[in-house]
Amino acid sequence: MASTLMNPSPTGLELIDTLSRHLAEPEWAGALRREAWHRFMQAPMPSRTHEHWRRTDVSHLNLEDITPALPRSTPALPRWLEETIRKGAKRIGGTLAFVDGSLVYSHTGDSLRKHGVIFTDWQHAIQQHPDAIRQVAEQLDYDPADEKFTAMARAYATSGTVLIVPRGVAVTLPLQTFFAASGDGPVFPRTLVVLEEGSRVTLLDGLLSPDLPARAFGSGVADLVLGEGAELTYVLFQQWGQGMEYFHHQRAVLGRDSHLTTITVALGASLSKATIESVLCSPGAVSDMLGVVFGDDNQHFDHHTVQLHTVGNTTSDLLFKVALDGQSYSAYSGLIRIEPGAQKANAYQRNENLVLSKQAHAETLPNLEIEANDVRCTHGATVAPVDIEQMFYLMSRGLAPRDASRLVVEGFLQPVLDRISAKSLREMVSAKVDAKIASRRA
Repeated sequence: MASTLMNPSPTGLELIDTLSRHLAEPEWAGALRREAWHRFMQAPMPSRTHEHWRRTDVSHLNLEDITPALPRSTPALPRWLEETIRKGAKRIGGTLAFVDGSLVYSHTGDSLRKHGVIFTDWQHAIQQHPDAIRQVAEQLDYDPADEKFTAMARAYATSGTVLIVPRGVAVTLPLQTFFAASGDGPVFPRTLVVLEEGSRVTLLDGLLSPDLPARAFGSGVADLVLGEGAELTYVLFQQWGQGMEYFHHQRAVLGRDSHLTTITVALGASLSKATIESVLCSPGAVSDMLGVVFGDDNQHFDHHTVQLHTVGNTTSDLLFKVALDGQSYSAYSGLIRIEPGAQKANAYQRNENLVLSKQAHAETLPNLEIEANDVRCTHGATVAPVDIEQMFYLMSRGLAPRDASRLVVEGFLQPVLDRISAKSLREMVSAKVDAKIASRRA
């Protein structure tokens, strides 16, 4: 069982050094962890006076009192997680599973090792491939709006996924990782994906837990780095149980002629706030950003997307679909920013919201910041109840109102789920989305 280390201040650096020693980190990795801790302690707590945090109240959190657990023994693989892994095992190229920050399951196919693909946990990666990790880790950035939570995740993460695909390697079978919480303490998921020139891979990051007996906390970060001509499909699947309050920052940096497809699926947690950012900093880069959110009961979702074009001849396309039932709430804010000189940039953003009950509420706030004069940028947003004519048509064919509504919701969300190219991952995610829709209260 993990023991939670208390009182990070004034002995905060002792905590960081203890973590670093426990994980047998090299000096440079410990230095990055200490830098992140200093950023975390110095960054102000987000306030609702800040536009980025206006719709999510975190005033009840005292982050300085939340500290990571130092694993003393490896937890067992939960049966429900074992079943999830087993169902798609025949069509998966590799799987990692973490429980409360400890690696509990690892399987990689011979093909990955043969082609030099690094797919392992953070601790093994920095010990066995320090140069490759250090080169990227020392260049990772912090978003000022999320710095408090991002720095916290980098300082306190005890493990996480590292995926590095060498130049020219195409990984044919998808890879998957699962980060599970048992409710014993806070969780700090961390993912680093590096694709070298001309490589290709699909990765699912799953964040899962059962409903938790008490309020829980998590802060995670995912860094995606794409080299020239690389192609990455990255699926973030979030199904934390009730009781979890989770904050996530995902940042992708795209090289020349690279193509990134990110698919964010958010079903769980009592409170969830995520920033999803694509930085298109080389000509020819393409970013497709997709999202599916389904909320019920009193769930609170807050998603912020950033399409940042720092150079011209780059393309980004975004579609975010949200369906809400019960008394759930969703805030979506999206930013397309075209920096000076980024001529011929092409960006599109669309957010669609389906409201299934009178108590549910959706807000959508698309934004454009354009500082170049030869670009193509458009956006759109909708908030609407279930179409009465669709319901009438389905009910006239014999469907009960509840079944008709379910079919409408599934049809509304499915176009995004169909963009998960790997069949095994698409079936797993679609099944979990359908199961949650089916569990709606009458």
